[in-house]
Amino acid sequence: MQLNPSEALDRLAAAEGYDDPLELLEDAIFDSLVPAICLNAECGYTQDLEPDLTGGWCENCQAATMASALVLANLI
Repeated sequence: MQLNPSEALDRLAAAEGYDDPLELLEDAIFDSLVPAICLNAECGYTQDLEPDLTGGWCENCQAATMASALVLANLI
């Protein structure tokens, strides 16, 4: 089962220490690497990756399920 983008963005923000996903996005919008999360509901692995990443490789669960915060928020 995969997380929906809104749920994934909420989890990613919490994992990065933000109370609000908008704060995460404000900090990440101009960075060369941004927080990304595995969309597998059982995994939730996070890593800083390329801003336009979708379908990136998750080192934890070995699947092409990573998406960046900017993609999840439809900013890219």
